[in-house]
Amino acid sequence: MGLITGLTGLVSGLLGAVVGVVSGLLRGVLALVLSLVATVLLIVSALLCVTILLLPLGMPLGALALKLYREAAQLLTGSSRLEQGVRRGEDALRAGSHRLRKRLVA
Repeated sequence: MGLITGLTGLVSGLLGAVVGVVSGLLRGVLALVLSLVATVLLIVSALLCVTILLLPLGMPLGALALKLYREAAQLLTGSSRLEQGVRRGEDALRAGSHRLRKRLVA
């Protein structure tokens, strides 16, 4: 029984590491794309704000660009609500499997 528990723990740890690396890589790529889009929007916004007639169009576009920068930074630094929910679910499953193992061994 100890061998099976050790193997399942090892496989679970390896899969968790692979998923973590892929998730981090995808978040980095998405943050890069968002920041590039935000940069283009900010340049367009600045050009629109130079012309007085298009100023009402340039201001909201600049605000949108800054919001996209914030989202890109949040992708790089913090974890999302979805990831926190997945972690809570994993913890609940681990606790349940631990209790089940105790019942089977005893």
